[in-house]
Amino acid sequence: MESISKPQSQSSLGLLGIFRETFKATGRNKKLLVPILLLVFLSISQLDLAHNYILAPLDEHYENLELQLARNPRTCDDLGYDFPTCRATIDNTLEYFLFQAIFLAFSSIVLLVFFVATVSSTYEAYNAKALGPKEMLSKIRTSWTKPIITSFYMILITLGIVLLVFISSLTAKIFVVNSWSHVYFGGINVLILVWYFYVAALWIFSVVVSVLEEGFVGVKAIGRAAELMSGKRLQASILMIFFTFSYVVIDQMNEVLTTSYDISRSTQWAITICFTNGLNSSLTLFMFVLFTVFYHERKTSHEEKEVKGLYIPIAAGEA
Repeated sequence: MESISKPQSQSSLGLLGIFRETFKATGRNKKLLVPILLLVFLSISQLDLAHNYILAPLDEHYENLELQLARNPRTCDDLGYDFPTCRATIDNTLEYFLFQAIFLAFSSIVLLVFFVATVSSTYEAYNAKALGPKEMLSKIRTSWTKPIITSFYMILITLGIVLLVFISSLTAKIFVVNSWSHVYFGGINVLILVWYFYVAALWIFSVVVSVLEEGFVGVKAIGRAAELMSGKRLQASILMIFFTFSYVVIDQMNEVLTTSYDISRSTQWAITICFTNGLNSSLTLFMFVLFTVFYHERKTSHEEKEVKGLYIPIAAGEA
């Protein structure tokens, strides 16, 4: 493990300060982050290429079926009497979902390794250390299950919130009448939007905690993340708004490039793979680094408060 220049301690950074420190941390750790980003980009691009190549015949089948439905709305009824065509449609549907599940599994593995490697190397670099390849592989091997367990509990929490909102909306629909129902549903929609960004920030912050702190996995990691985020929940939510908006912009740019011009499907694939995957991978890396820096800032601030709580009463007693 090599030593590198240690950044100055900053226990209370604003939004601009966090972005500034993120750029600095990325620059200090570029020897490791650049190869990681390149490997992730190549892996995701190969998965996308295989995804498009394998599913192209299935997409063509569904496009033809859609055209048949447009010309003859009774096509679905006719399929019930046309057993070979009906069987082919069922087989294609099963193949489609099977391939989607396989691609999702491989993409999740790539994202998991990407996350653990980026967070671990960034945190060590931010503490004036640099992980070597062997140390990096060891960290991935010992930490890869922690984000999965923590994410599982975050999914349960998210489903619980969704269920609560659904029950509240159903209750309001039954008991609230007239104009008050519109006010209630408007408030619910605003609350959902606020909670979405906060829960998303808590989710990524809790998996950062699970990777970097020993003994904090699952519910304990979520509780630790909520504790560290105390007083900075709005800041964390604003960060998630920024990244959500950035992903939407990239997606819209890809949509414009692939649909506004009369180009072949292979050209569309090239744009999506090279342009969109490159930007998305870079933005994801930046998000991982930023939340690692944010974690470091919150942990430092939390530790300073604990130290003040211990020493101020002693100093007052001696005076």
